[in-house]
Amino acid sequence: MSGGQRLVPLTPDSLDEAQRRLYDAVLASPRGQAARLIRRDDGSLTGPFDAWLRTPVLGEHLERVGMALRTDTVLPAAAREIAVLVVAKAWSADFEWWVHGIVARREGVAESAIDAIGKGRRPLLEDAACQAAHDVAHELVERRRLEADTLERARKDLGERALVEVVTLVGFYQLVSGILESFDPPGPSAELPVVGPPAGVARAGSDLYEAAATTRAVRRLRPDPVPDAILERVLRAATWAPSGGNLQPWHVIAVRDPARKRALAALYRDLWADYASARRALVAPLPEAIREPAERALQAGDYLADTLQDVPVVNVFCFHPDRLHITDAGLGRPSVVGGASVYPAVQNLLLACRAEGLGCVLTTLLCSREQEVRQLLEIPEPWATCAFVPIGWPVGGGHGPLSRRPVDQVAFGDRFGAPLFEPPTDEEAR
Repeated sequence: MSGGQRLVPLTPDSLDEAQRRLYDAVLASPRGQAARLIRRDDGSLTGPFDAWLRTPVLGEHLERVGMALRTDTVLPAAAREIAVLVVAKAWSADFEWWVHGIVARREGVAESAIDAIGKGRRPLLEDAACQAAHDVAHELVERRRLEADTLERARKDLGERALVEVVTLVGFYQLVSGILESFDPPGPSAELPVVGPPAGVARAGSDLYEAAATTRAVRRLRPDPVPDAILERVLRAATWAPSGGNLQPWHVIAVRDPARKRALAALYRDLWADYASARRALVAPLPEAIREPAERALQAGDYLADTLQDVPVVNVFCFHPDRLHITDAGLGRPSVVGGASVYPAVQNLLLACRAEGLGCVLTTLLCSREQEVRQLLEIPEPWATCAFVPIGWPVGGGHGPLSRRPVDQVAFGDRFGAPLFEPPTDEEAR
């Protein structure tokens, strides 16, 4: 919310005839059954209704549209409320989130689904109509358009009339959200505090720092398909990455075929088992504060190894060695310079997945089984593998705040080990 009351609420005794007609219509409508949510102790209305009273003719039309979207519709009530919550989350519209959260629970929407929407995640809904309503609403508020594959799935799961109703509903409640965000109406009473959607990052799309600070290695992924339109967007982001001479000496194979994924998973499980066993032996004698987070990371890795064949897409990055200018080839140490023309594309893909709400992780274990991978995916010589990025919708929290060493431990000034920034004074530290 924008903060601060911007309209003085109109009490019933201050209304003219047209305003009173709208006031009475709002309270006589089905929403009036929960008048305590929209009427204050002094009789004035909250939500968008007090603002509508300033333009009662227009307000009456809007009231009728809102009621039609509730009562003259084939859209299931639970699907309707899910779509409204998606809009409320996108706009951070506290009143809308609060009221429609109450209604959604009454209509049987699971608390886990509401929680997922509040955290900007895609809920996994058993009801196909509810899932379609969510996906349509999310794509409209976040992308300002509806992709063809999303539309076709929704047409199949909702029917054409309900699909049009969802799109109309999203537009209407964005209008409502705009009114709420513009005029910031107070809640109905001190006994009924308005609780908005959870604070925090829903999407990282427009803020680079926000994206970089929350792009985790997400290894617990659902089997739900990634729509072609989203896959194309994240791969397009990879193509924007810089490379030496802008040669883009890489290709990516998006592996979705079940048989090929099963074969990759079989190779990966053996490699992971060896790595995880050695890693567990290494961390076993360490203090609990270090051992526990390491074990959690290994358990997430176990999950990926057990389910890699079910991940919707495994992106296999390949590079052409003759197209890399490898300036460290003769230094008598492992060469890493060639990756400068490849790994920025991988990182772009990871950041784009973060923006879409997809979980993702970079792994290179399968590079050690390159001959088998080359044969499986029909990769010609001299192309070689350099990264494997499974992507999918997260099982749990997905991306979020990171735990990393601070800048003063990894960045030096002018010479190795020299402080780059002056340490804060005691007063500044406080």
